[in-house]
Amino acid sequence: MTLFSKVSGEAIDHKLAAVFDNDADAQHSAEAILEATSLDPDQVKVVRPGDTHPGWELEPEDRGIWRTLVRSHLWLGLLGALTGLAVFMVLFMIGVGFIVDNGLVAAAVLAALFAVLGLLLAGLVTLRPDHMPYIVTAQSALRAGKTVVAVHARDRNQLKEARKELQGRFGKTVSSV
Repeated sequence: MTLFSKVSGEAIDHKLAAVFDNDADAQHSAEAILEATSLDPDQVKVVRPGDTHPGWELEPEDRGIWRTLVRSHLWLGLLGALTGLAVFMVLFMIGVGFIVDNGLVAAAVLAALFAVLGLLLAGLVTLRPDHMPYIVTAQSALRAGKTVVAVHARDRNQLKEARKELQGRFGKTVSSV
């Protein structure tokens, strides 16, 4: 289990959007992905310009985002505080004067400083900047009247499978990191 999997509250972290000029090509590509990959039907969505809830089809895990917010702040805040204490220990061991003379205060300040840095990083993780290109491309395409195939891969292998299947088709693809 990686640190990111502990921090993220989403079941499906990897997303891929393929933009098509017409609905038929998008539907055909979605069917081809389902036949050639290990993805389930609920992981591949065809999003059309007239759909009433395209945001839900592109980012279906609103509860996962809230779990990511809580988990990332807990884990990264704690990791930051522990890192601050480790920095304190290193500075104390090498004999930095201010640290040695003011041990308790220095430990508290460094732990708090690094905890705040961890919390700031957690805020960035919660915003999911890696999803921005995916969302912006898909929403722009829908506004332009194009159809989008949204793939919600459970892991990098499924994402690679879907990307490989979409290569050479009519669509432009963009994915989250």
